[in-house]
Amino acid sequence: MVSLLGLLSGCAVYVPMQAAAPEIRGKGELEVAGSWSLTNRLEVGATYSPLNHLLVRASTSTKLAGHISDSSSYAQNNQYELAVGTYWPLGPHWVVGGLVGFGQAHSQARYKNDGSSVLLLGEVTDHVFDAIYGKYSGEAYATWQPTPAVSLGLTYRLVQLRLTDVTDLGVPVHSAPILRYEPMLYFRLRPQAGNGLVQFQAAVGVSSTFGYDDRLASDRADPTRQFKVGRGYTSVGVAIYPHLLWRKK
Repeated sequence: MVSLLGLLSGCAVYVPMQAAAPEIRGKGELEVAGSWSLTNRLEVGATYSPLNHLLVRASTSTKLAGHISDSSSYAQNNQYELAVGTYWPLGPHWVVGGLVGFGQAHSQARYKNDGSSVLLLGEVTDHVFDAIYGKYSGEAYATWQPTPAVSLGLTYRLVQLRLTDVTDLGVPVHSAPILRYEPMLYFRLRPQAGNGLVQFQAAVGVSSTFGYDDRLASDRADPTRQFKVGRGYTSVGVAIYPHLLWRKK
């Protein structure tokens, strides 16, 4: 369960990347998208269809270092993902698809407890993380387009984390693979004045760990908790479709 503390936390070692859900319907189409989340994460990704029903994708994300309650607290995260997938238009109004991929992240963070500016009562735990971890992901999505200008959709991502090189206060942190689930809802608007070249998006998503309840405080001093707590994000973004320019020539 995603706790309020996890959703509002400004400092995090694990930072979820936004699901792709590309609005691609045929061979030769290209979507280049960028987004910014309220947790100060910037993300850019490109998805291309070299063949009908085939997707290839590359994306990168960075969370800029930010201060919370004191000047010594910070968190930054850089990561990338590569993926392949498929898509299937179901008539003029629906597209469904999926992607599988892998990636890697590097996080550096320093904060107390779970990084909230409001500390819980009891013992205060310091964390200084330098973390490199691998990611394996799978995503399924469905997009409904009631009009040429409006799209609504839902994605569901599974992400497995593997802590390959992680330290907290210089002490190695080890864990079995951690499996997270990450649903996302999105709304897209494509102004017809631009002939569909540009599309705007707003999205909200959450990320939680299977079998883990954020409300349990018994493991608050355990560094692996920082890879299990719930996270949430709200983002806004824009996508462009360069193939529409090519086809006009």
